[in-house]
Order: sequence, then C-alpha cells, then structure tokens
Amino acid sequence: MKNLFALFTFFFLVTLWMNGQSKYASGMQQALGMLQEGKPTEAIALFERIGQVEKENWIPLYHAANVLITSSFEMKDATAQNNVLEKAKGIIAEAHGRSENNAELLTLEGMLYTGYLNMDPATYGMTLSPKVMELHSRALAIDPENPRVLLNSIEFQMGTAQFFGQDTAPFCEKIREIIPKFDQQPEREPFAPTHGKDRALYHIKSCDE
Repeated sequence: MKNLFALFTFFFLVTLWMNGQSKYASGMQQALGMLQEGKPTEAIALFERIGQVEKENWIPLYHAANVLITSSFEMKDATAQNNVLEKAKGIIAEAHGRSENNAELLTLEGMLYTGYLNMDPATYGMTLSPKVMELHSRALAIDPENPRVLLNSIEFQMGTAQFFGQDTAPFCEKIREIIPKFDQQPEREPFAPTHGKDRALYHIKSCDE
C-alpha cells in the first residue's frame, strides 16, 4: 500500500510539473507569435507576465528586454526612447538576479547601453562606450562561440568605426565568419535565444551594396 501511495504521489507531481511546463510553453509560443504578427507591445506584456510566474526563469525577461531595446533604435523621440530603455534596464537587472554570469544577458545589457549612445552620443559617449566594451568582453570570455555575443560585439565596433568615419570592411568580414555559428548552436533550454542570423545577413547585404 505504501508503494502504491508513493507511486500515486509521484505521478501526481509529474502531472503538475507537465501542466506547468505546457502552460509556460504555450505562453511563450503565444508571445513569440505576437512578435511575428507585429504586436511588440502585447508580446512584451505577455513575456513580463510569464516572468512573474516563472520566478527563477531568466528567458521570458530576456525576450521582453530584447524587444524593448530593439524598438528603441527605431524611435525618434528622446523621451520615449529613454522610457523604453529604463524599463529594459530594470528587467535586465531582475534577469541577472535569476542567472548570474549569463553571456546572453551581458551582451543584451551591452545593447541596452548602445541604445543610450544611439539616443544621445554627445552625452553618453565618454561614459558608456567603455561600459559597452566591458560587457561584450565579459560575455565573450564566458561564451566565445555564441553568435549573438560575437555579432553584438562586432556591431558595436562597426558603429564606432562609422561614427569616426573609418573603414568598416574588416567588420563585414568578421560578420561573414560568424554566420555559420548560428546554424551550429547547441541545444539549450526551451525558448532560449537563438536569433540573430537575419540581422547578420542584413549587415552582409549592406556591406555588399
């Protein structure tokens, strides 16, 4: 009887776990689908809600912050940009608390501060440029084969070269070299970042024009 009770308890706990996992997967798929449908605001809100439930999971917070940061580069209004970046900063800080020394989060934070530089290079150039380089360097030290870490680092160097009127051709070649790494990414946690190849190919197309 004791064995039967233990077996029942085991299957009950497994069922609860599977239901929790399926709800998480369903929510993440729904949020990612919203992005494909051109609904970033709704996607961010859903990623945040999932992050509130999945209290130890950094991945929903990563996606929410990534969408915010990416959207900031398309904004023209400085106040709106700042508000979006400040929100992303808070989300990234919370994600760091859930996953320390995470290369994906470090390189995303590098993108965050690049957003501030893009918003106001005169104000932030001297203070944030070294911070961005440090974050990318730390991410590379942790995960040197990660294509997003490599791409974000190269993009920042390329942007700096463009700002100072320098030749960007060497950076184009570096991006070409990392494109295969997007297809060689190892299996990771469900819904962990795998994106970036399209952005790399866009840079190559721009380099060739």
